[in-house]
Amino acid sequence: MHFKFYTTLRFMNVIGDNFDDFDLLPGVTLIRDRAKIRKIINKDIKPFTGIIEYEHLYNANHIIFADLKDDFFQPSTKSNVALMTWLLWIDMLINTSWFIKDNGMLCEIAYCNKTDRKAYSEWSNNSLLSLFTMASGYRHIDVEFNRSDLTKWADINHRVQTHLYNNNSTIFDSFVDSKYSRYGRALSFIRSAKRDFDPAMKISHYCSALESLFSTDSSELSHKLSERIAIFLKPYNFDPITTFDEIKSFYNIRSKVTHGDSLRSSKVGKLPEESIKLDN
Repeated sequence: MHFKFYTTLRFMNVIGDNFDDFDLLPGVTLIRDRAKIRKIINKDIKPFTGIIEYEHLYNANHIIFADLKDDFFQPSTKSNVALMTWLLWIDMLINTSWFIKDNGMLCEIAYCNKTDRKAYSEWSNNSLLSLFTMASGYRHIDVEFNRSDLTKWADINHRVQTHLYNNNSTIFDSFVDSKYSRYGRALSFIRSAKRDFDPAMKISHYCSALESLFSTDSSELSHKLSERIAIFLKPYNFDPITTFDEIKSFYNIRSKVTHGDSLRSSKVGKLPEESIKLDN
């Protein structure tokens, strides 16, 4: 039995002269070669995807494709169950894409065809409905990834997922559990920030991520955290005094958001810039 998967990542354009296939991880292959895309996205799948989605995949900058056999899924696995599993892998990749560059990519439709390549064929579709937004809160912006970016992305994703798995910090574990990794908890808040389009909410989530990494108690939290982050970033050519003041400023915004307070209109207009600064 074969399980074939098809999708593309919206708002991500892969650029460069290298059109070879690229494995983001085993079972998730990015394809750019036009001839190969047109061979995979052929007319046989049009009745199942519909004309609009067929044209979307057929003309996409790239497709994500997999043809997995029984060594990945049991023959009894339904196509919709296999697709949900595959989409979890895609979701992991989208979450770690933030490490490479700010982006708002989206997997808005994916398909699975379970087939024995003879008489049996079963189709399912699904999607990842949550949309990543830029650090500013802007949406629907194309971001370019080159071959070097893809290589770094695959490497970072492997290291991050390995760490999370080895430290009981996967999506199947509770991130408030004491065994959950600090890094995993911080990434959970970053994921929430990326999925929110309001810069003030983003700043609030980013501050929670910093707490997960640097906080050891709740007393004088903003002062201690600002100090620790300033010291940590000093070797990376960040001015400690400037960093300290900026973190304190971010925490002031976070405090107002958390407690339902408001900001002056002049301050609200600067929030996208502040969110970008904190994201960086």
